[in-house]
Amino acid sequence: MNSNRFRASALAVAMASLSGVMIFSQPASAAQTCTTNNRTQSMFGAVTEVLMEVPVCIEALPDNKVRGKVVLEWESFNDGQADMTSKRFNSFKVTSRLERRDPGGDVVVATKTCDFTANVNSVYDNLPSANIVCLTPSATLAPGTQWSGDSTLVYDIAGDDKGAITWHLNGSPLMS
Repeated sequence: MNSNRFRASALAVAMASLSGVMIFSQPASAAQTCTTNNRTQSMFGAVTEVLMEVPVCIEALPDNKVRGKVVLEWESFNDGQADMTSKRFNSFKVTSRLERRDPGGDVVVATKTCDFTANVNSVYDNLPSANIVCLTPSATLAPGTQWSGDSTLVYDIAGDDKGAITWHLNGSPLMS
């Protein structure tokens, strides 16, 4: 009989724990969903490489709103001899898009282009890494509609004479 009470108590504790996990984990997963894009960019001059990690997200907001979000995570590799004060980019722009999934395909609902040229050039002067965010204007989340974030990065490395590089990022997973 004692073993039956122990089993019943263990089952009750397990169910209560499971319920608590479901209650607490649901809001965190509903807030945003992202896809991370990675690139190691060879650089012209003394700094040989830059690692870029770029999460592209769709983010749920209060009041039944949604927006696109792009985070540029940046790390330069410095071997101790690199010139960290020179201008590294002629331009560095991120376009963040909020897209709605319609039967015919994705429709761009909101877009924002963020000029990060000064930010990424100052990273070399002050910090070996940085996080910079580009947000679209928000839109009302309609019932039954699926949304995603998408992005394009266009940058021009100073001194390499190759012109602008366009990186079409993988968009976020869909959010309903």
